[in-house]
Amino acid sequence: MSGEVNPDSLRVASGTLAQLSGDVDSAPFLGAAEVAAQLVGSSVGSALGESNTASTRAKQVVKARYDQFASLLSLSADTYSDSDAEAAARIAGVPDINSATSGG
Repeated sequence: MSGEVNPDSLRVASGTLAQLSGDVDSAPFLGAAEVAAQLVGSSVGSALGESNTASTRAKQVVKARYDQFASLLSLSADTYSDSDAEAAARIAGVPDINSATSGG
């Protein structure tokens, strides 16, 4: 699939990512604590007891990454000049989401 990269398409993509970031806020809460309370003493119950915190953190990281890419695309649209090479370089410079330096 290919598409034309221009300031308008970058702004559309930025808006889509910004909307996805907002959708993360409305994602349902994991709610595993209730099940964990019924499995006291089991390793599964213990893991479930910690999963709400892990789920919340994962949502925060995903939301931050959506926000980061939305900002990069918006900046790229605002500074676009005849090619998408600068936008590509900005996006390529974002570290892997699992790296310690992802900023999320």
